[in-house]
Amino acid sequence: MWWRSVALFLSVSSGIFSTSPALAQSLAFSRNPRTFETVQSSLFIKGMAHSCLAIKNIPDGMPCNPANVPLQKKPKLGIELLLSNGYSSLNNVRKLIKGEVSDELVDTLFSEGKIIQIEANAELDFQSNLLNARYTPLTVKGLSVVRNEANPDVELSVMEEKGFMFQTGIETFDNLFLGVQARFVERKFIRQQFKLISLGTTAGRDALKAKEQTATYIEPGATWILAKKWQPRVSLLVANLGSVSQEYDELKVPVDVQFGFGISPPVKWGELEISLEYKSLSYEEETDFEKLRFGGSYNFGAMNLVAGLDANGISGGIFYALDQIDAGVLFSTTKLTNEDEDFFTQTVYVQLGWRI
Repeated sequence: MWWRSVALFLSVSSGIFSTSPALAQSLAFSRNPRTFETVQSSLFIKGMAHSCLAIKNIPDGMPCNPANVPLQKKPKLGIELLLSNGYSSLNNVRKLIKGEVSDELVDTLFSEGKIIQIEANAELDFQSNLLNARYTPLTVKGLSVVRNEANPDVELSVMEEKGFMFQTGIETFDNLFLGVQARFVERKFIRQQFKLISLGTTAGRDALKAKEQTATYIEPGATWILAKKWQPRVSLLVANLGSVSQEYDELKVPVDVQFGFGISPPVKWGELEISLEYKSLSYEEETDFEKLRFGGSYNFGAMNLVAGLDANGISGGIFYALDQIDAGVLFSTTKLTNEDEDFFTQTVYVQLGWRI
């Protein structure tokens, strides 16, 4: 029953979204606005609705804009592990990507009325004010939506990635910072829509075979910090500029020119940062308004409070960064602020890290 799923979700142990089967009919590759197939992000960045190009300090990872590398306060080496609710499906999603499709796996993943969304990520990163580097041994993102009780339709989107990223940046003149980052990615993914009954045939099972792609991106960025009391900052990043081994119609990652504006209003205690950004993340936004993202963070000692808002949802969380250990939890909801929508999903992200 759906109300049991709600109760389990509130205890952060269900791993399944609390959505009624009848409402699932309006979903078509709908996703939580903080999880995107080809975008890797930390809990802090998700909390700010990915409005992070003009943020000076990302406490749990590398900056969104390579031009901000010289703003790093001190060198550090760290490991971060992130997991969303839906973790109970992680092993099954990985089996699906590997091609280990069985009747039991199909029954588990595609039960009628079930909506599953999951994100799991592990990364090792090194940061300094000259060069940043990140190795991602594994990132898994998955979304499964089952509609139409009489003859179930399945919409499936799962992806597994691994790769490296390098960043460097310099300060030129008048607080103008320039930078560039290189990303090398290997992907396996399945993005299909099909009738559940078709999985009983060989052709139907073939539709679940994962496709592979490698990609190389070279992404330049810039940040200009004005010498004013509120430290207004203007940022620019050209994302996804590069090449892929093979293009697929179901997976489009176009070049995206992103803009950000940030300020740091003086507060009596701690540090406050506010950011407004224009960027595409799902690459399926229909209007410019959907590309606007607003985020804010408040830092006081080891504590960081984050909040974010965009056209598709809201998020809020708390993150603690001690000398060697960091941890945080984030809550995000989709479409809750739009009364015209007849559904919403909810996600809890948990992140743990160790730094030296």
